Amino acid sequence: MSWAETELLGSKTQPISATPTLGGTMFAEPTFMPTAPNANVPTVSKQRLLLLLLGLDGPSISKKGIGGITRLQKLLFLLWKEAGIEEVDNSFEFKPYKAGPYSPKLYDELELLENLGLIQSEVQGEATEAEAVELEELSFEQLMGDDAPPFQHVTSRAEASTADTFEERRFTLTDKGLKLAKEMLEKPESKPFADGIRKIKSKFANYSLQDLLYHVYTKYEADGWTSESEIRDNVLRKGQLH
Repeated sequence: MSWAETELLGSKTQPISATPTLGGTMFAEPTFMPTAPNANVPTVSKQRLLLLLLGLDGPSISKKGIGGITRLQKLLFLLWKEAGIEEVDNSFEFKPYKAGPYSPKLYDELELLENLGLIQSEVQGEATEAEAVELEELSFEQLMGDDAPPFQHVTSRAEASTADTFEERRFTLTDKGLKLAKEMLEKPESKPFADGIRKIKSKFANYSLQDLLYHVYTKYEADGWTSESEIRDNVLRKGQLH
């Protein structure tokens, strides 16, 4: 097992004195380290949580994956709100944005996992309205200096609108990621996170993106999570027609 994979698996007893970086991006925070006030409560890294979220398919791990960045954003948000996984709030720092609850940190973690060969993504269609407005902030940040694909040859915001920023992608585990996720699932410390992911995916797996957005918008609007949304009226209107 590589050093990177060992870091992702984490250790309950082995302290980590320094957090390595890869290309200026935080690599992995210590996993299963005691946290106040209850030292017996396990924690989980962002990368580890995403591997389980992408891979868990019922009782097992598969390569089925999750289609669309907006769906992934909202499922991650629901892990926090409806499965009680507080690490989502602590690590991903969701905020209201143009398509509802949104975490810019998710893009960094997906890119890191893809660079490590643990996940892959492929285009499965054109981005929905929700996908496009969520990706607009990423386009701006990339144009301000990030040379990661697909923006290294983009020289204007007009070009960004035609880059594959506006293509919907499916994120799946690679063979390497599948093996690592299965090893994670065998660890007893993973059980509360795996149970939470199963709860959310079993409830929302068959929801269309429109239905998923409608659920989030109607349930969490009063808390201000749709206050910055540019698609709120469309989501609510279409939801009422179903």
